[in-house]
Amino acid sequence: MTGPALRAALRIARRDALRHRWRSLLVVALIGLPVFAVGCADIAYRTWQLDPAERVGREIGTADAAIRVSCAGVNQLPQAWFANALACPANVGSAPQPTQSALLAHLPSGTRAIDQVSAGVRIRTAAGVKYADEVGLDYADPLARGTVIQLQGRAPRTTGETALTEALAHSTGLKVGDTMRTAGPDRAVTVVGIVRDARYRKIETAYVLPAAVDHSQPDQLSTTWLVDTPGPVSWADVLGLNRTGYLVLSRSVYLNPPPRSEVPFPPGRTGGTAVVAALTLVVGMALLEVVLLAGPAFAVSARRQRHDLALVAATGGRPSDLRNVVLANGVVLGAAAGIAATAGAVLLTAVGIPTLGPLIDQIPGHFDARPGELAAVASVSLVTALLAAMLPAVHAARTDVVAALAGRRGTVRTRGRVPIAGAAVAGLGIVIAIFGALAGTTATSILLGVALTELGLIACTPTIIGAAARLGGRLPVAPRIALRDAGRNRSAATPAVAAVMASMIGAVAILIGVTSTQDRDRRTYQPMLPDQAVLVRLSQPGTGGAAPAAARVAAIVDSLRRNLPVEALAVVRAPYDGCADASGPVCESTFVNLVTTDRSAARYRGGGWPFVLVDDGSGVAALFGRPEPAAAAALRAGHAVVPDATAVQNGTVTIQFTSTRGGKDEPLTSANSLQLPATIVTDGFAPAGVILPPSAVTRLGVPSAVGVTATTTRPPTDRELQAARGAVQQIDPTLRLDIETGFHDSSAGALYALVGVAALIALGAASIATALANADGRDDLVTLAAVGAAPRTRRLISLSRAGVIAGLGCLIGVAAGFVPAYAWQRAVHSSGPNGGGLDLSMHFVVPWPPILLALVGVPLVTSAIAGLATRSRLPSERAGS
Repeated sequence: MTGPALRAALRIARRDALRHRWRSLLVVALIGLPVFAVGCADIAYRTWQLDPAERVGREIGTADAAIRVSCAGVNQLPQAWFANALACPANVGSAPQPTQSALLAHLPSGTRAIDQVSAGVRIRTAAGVKYADEVGLDYADPLARGTVIQLQGRAPRTTGETALTEALAHSTGLKVGDTMRTAGPDRAVTVVGIVRDARYRKIETAYVLPAAVDHSQPDQLSTTWLVDTPGPVSWADVLGLNRTGYLVLSRSVYLNPPPRSEVPFPPGRTGGTAVVAALTLVVGMALLEVVLLAGPAFAVSARRQRHDLALVAATGGRPSDLRNVVLANGVVLGAAAGIAATAGAVLLTAVGIPTLGPLIDQIPGHFDARPGELAAVASVSLVTALLAAMLPAVHAARTDVVAALAGRRGTVRTRGRVPIAGAAVAGLGIVIAIFGALAGTTATSILLGVALTELGLIACTPTIIGAAARLGGRLPVAPRIALRDAGRNRSAATPAVAAVMASMIGAVAILIGVTSTQDRDRRTYQPMLPDQAVLVRLSQPGTGGAAPAAARVAAIVDSLRRNLPVEALAVVRAPYDGCADASGPVCESTFVNLVTTDRSAARYRGGGWPFVLVDDGSGVAALFGRPEPAAAAALRAGHAVVPDATAVQNGTVTIQFTSTRGGKDEPLTSANSLQLPATIVTDGFAPAGVILPPSAVTRLGVPSAVGVTATTTRPPTDRELQAARGAVQQIDPTLRLDIETGFHDSSAGALYALVGVAALIALGAASIATALANADGRDDLVTLAAVGAAPRTRRLISLSRAGVIAGLGCLIGVAAGFVPAYAWQRAVHSSGPNGGGLDLSMHFVVPWPPILLALVGVPLVTSAIAGLATRSRLPSERAGS
């Protein structure tokens, strides 16, 4: 194209955009909507994805390194505990002493270190007792600067002072100047400050000086040293400390990792392939979606320009000139959409992150809007607008000048081979996507398959629209006109339906992926108790206590009933192990095992109870977390109850037990077995490997209480838990009350936000495509006004058009959305959780209710919006004006 021709085409496009401002705004919105969403996501992701300097600074302050005791000869990655991967070789010696002096002996002369000691603490509150973390750290020291944010007051200066995080201060009701009393050991400290952890908002921590932490139980302490060395801690220094038994997070090494060849414990595949595949799919599908969303915009624009293009051709314009005019529309509107969308993304995130950021636990970093990435995002709208304008430009170059000047549009018929070819391409795309996932988790092949599937479905869409139009003969006037108009003007209706289809494909694929991932995480989560159940584990008989065992158990039962919304309660009993606390020369111990046909399929994984429990049927509801009448009846009848079906053969369970009796130094061992009728409980929580009736345990030892558990009618409040823990603390200071809160998906909020964005894009695409279709069908409305149609007809036609476009788009999109979702699931299944084998835990889970809601809801909401946004008055001005 020559310079003058290019300038002329751009000038025509600019003038046309300004002349039809409303239509141009719709086009810009349609192109810019996904670009705006991607821009917001990019800024938010970069803001919450801390850069390396920010992340290491929040972890170790200004120190050169943070060091912990590990195991002798530990192998670590340069990222230390950030990587969550280390290996301890066997038989290489003992770990070093967890003292600062022992550490400094392995560091250069002139090194300074401060302690960071972590332990649990029990805080007395007005309601009872609050469990929290206690960190011994002088965070006012320059080495710790940046790990804690001071909000009120000051840092502790003596062992009698503490600073609380906002979350802990709120839950305990303490403020600066108050006295905080702890239990076990009992002590009183003054609250001198309110702080916030630099990483997370909801952490409940009390900060004290290291000397103030209770050191009476060293095995309950976790110690980290922040060190300031004369020079940077190099990778060679880290390896040397590893050999001695220290795990090291070095600032220098973290910011400048060594080459992979120098890491003796190189990271294997960590499932990153599947993640890359998922990200590539999301980005690639977003680009394809932008193209499809822009399609109806330029199809309508080209149709509205037919008369002008015909005049250009009649005055000597070549087909290439007509094509360039339409492409120039893509340049003008695509550039405007990119600039507006990225500017809007920056403004929205600049306001939204400070406003909505406090709702997220993780504290974001600095506002990170990267010009290079935003420019790339903005350029996407320009490139995709040009791609979307290609097909309308080709059609414009073939404009029938006489028909266009006469105002005739004609009837579009789809050639018979087009839908056949489209179906073949869609089938080929499905095969490529699925087999590409199975073959090697290659994101390119999956994306190629998805793209071919969508293009094939788009090729089939005109035929689908035509079939739907033929079915509308018996419908009322408005939907019949909408269907016939879509069938007659398929070149305009097809891109609109494709836009909705593309949005729904993304929404359905993300929704299935999120649901499948959560299903896997939920199934692999190992609870210690039934959901929302509490547990007070008793000390073994003979170890002492504040009250006799029977009275203590009764007091615990009473305290739980008084302070918690108890639904079912049980005193958990197990065969007494006489060697657990024997002080004399003779003891008796029993090891119990079940004979199973497939041990790998066993449901019991240890949990919070011994392998063998004893119950008479009264505690079944509390143990299993739900009423189990069959299990209760079986125990009352003297039968065993097992959660593992592989342990039952011919209705009986075989229990092997080995008894050791005699002196501890010279025990006498005997092996026996016991067979009992058994009932299998396959649902609910599996509290033990086997539950025996009291009549069956005489050979296993005298049953004794090992704990008290209770299920609740609802999740207990924090105040109720504090009251219950306070009551248990008064009964016996050594006891602890724990609660099973169940599986929590920390990423669920962000993922469902992504699903919501996809659904909003689908809704926006359907609404804007309907508005464009209404603009394209203005001449029909003028004709209806001329023949005396009722004013409400315009609103009904707009509503019907929205229903046709959104309904067909949602129907095709929901069906096609299963392709990328299934391909991704198979990719994860094939690569495994760590990239090293099959991940059999990943199932393909379809959330039918939200999918059906989207299938029905998006068309209904779009129709409602179209009906409310359309004026009832029919236009009476001259057609084509």
